[in-house]
This record gives sequence, C-alpha cells and structure tokens, in this order.
Amino acid sequence: MHLVEVTDVEHFTPEYFKFKTSKPEGYDFKAGEFAAIGMEDKKVLRAYSFTSAPEDDFLEFYSIKIQDGPLTSKLQHISVGDKIVLAKKTTGTITLDFIKPGGTLWMLATGTGIAPFISLLRHRDTFESFDRIHVVWSVRTHPEHFAYHDYLSELPIAYSPICTRDDDWRGWSERITELAENRTIIDGDPTDNKVMVCGSPEFNYELKKMLVKRGWEVGKRKSPGTYAEERAFVSVAAKIYRSVKKVTHRIMSS
Repeated sequence: MHLVEVTDVEHFTPEYFKFKTSKPEGYDFKAGEFAAIGMEDKKVLRAYSFTSAPEDDFLEFYSIKIQDGPLTSKLQHISVGDKIVLAKKTTGTITLDFIKPGGTLWMLATGTGIAPFISLLRHRDTFESFDRIHVVWSVRTHPEHFAYHDYLSELPIAYSPICTRDDDWRGWSERITELAENRTIIDGDPTDNKVMVCGSPEFNYELKKMLVKRGWEVGKRKSPGTYAEERAFVSVAAKIYRSVKKVTHRIMSS
C-alpha cells in the first residue's frame, strides 16, 4: 500500500466532494480504472475511480458522503495535509481496452459514476480514438453537477446533463434508461455508436439488457466490444482488503 498526502479538498453539496492527493513516484494506471483507498488505519478500504488522467502529476477522486458509511463517514472530513492509503493494484473495465474505436462514444453515468469518464476525458488517447463523444450525466438535483459541470461544458463534446428531481431544472428530467429506450439517445446502431456505462448495478443491468438485445456486444480485455461497463468494484476491493489483512496479520505475528 502507498501512503499519499491530501493536497486539495472541495465540497459541493452536503452529499458530494472531491479531493486530490500526491502521486507516488512511478504510479501508473489506465484512464477509467480504479483503486482501493482508505484511512491510515487500513481498517476499511473501498474502490474509487480516478478522475485524474494517467499523465497528471496528482491523483483525484470524487466521492459521495454517507454519514454512517464505514469509510466515507471519516473520509468526508479529510483536510489538506492528511494522509490516506492507496492500493498499488489498479483495475477496471471502463477503459479503452474494452471498447472498439471509431464513431461516436456515448458515456452514460449516474451520480459518482461520472468519475471514470472524467479520467478518460482528461486522457489524450480518448479523443484520438473516436470521432465524437457524447456525455449524458444524470443526478437528482443540479447542485450535484457542480463538481464537473463547467469542465464538461467547455470540452469539445456533446454534453447532456439530467436532473430527475429538481423542480427548477429546465433541461432533461427523464431517466437515462427511458431516453435510451425511446432512442432520444443512442439512436444509431453499434457500428457507429459505442457505449460506456457507469452507475448503480440496476442501472447498468437495465442498459446492458436493452442494448445487448439491440445488437451491442460487451467488451472483454482481449476482445473489445461496442459496450463496456464497470463490473468489478466490490469483488476487487474485497480481495485487496483480505490481502492487506493477511499481510498485517503476518507482520503482527512475526
């Protein structure tokens, strides 16, 4: 495990914040991947997608605040100068390795699911791999967009923010699955429309079921497809945590 220092913290709503840390020398990952992080005591580790690009000299993460959460109840109170632990292993299935290049790339996200897409959009290879990029980001109320709304609005992409529970919002309010079902978004075929999805398991399942039925193919590490989703958060974080416990036990027993 690496020990990294918090260098910046921004709170946007009572539920969301992002933070930057130092980057260990030689630390490498692919845009769209994630790693397990935790407090210095290493009691609880959780998988967090990088929002920074591999070429950045810092690491950045975007987080929800869960008041009684095993990790976020503590993580939300970090300040500049604090230390957190970072796993050496990175992984993920929303990377360019899993998706065929060319045509339009659709990035569909709910809540903090925008994180891996921010990393991809900050990575130069993403724009070189597709003719067009369209980001659709759904949240409940507009303040939940604040962390990356301006950034996304200024990029040379199509950006469609959605608010599903904001009476003052004048843009789209439908769920992404509804827009995909009636073909308001992804109105073409898989040949010219590649899709990446990151959200809740239910959200991912609904879109995957819908698009596979319409001809999209799920990408694999050795066989890129026209559809990619993040599948490994919970299982990988659990494996990393178990391995850390084993190492800690051996050290304490020696």
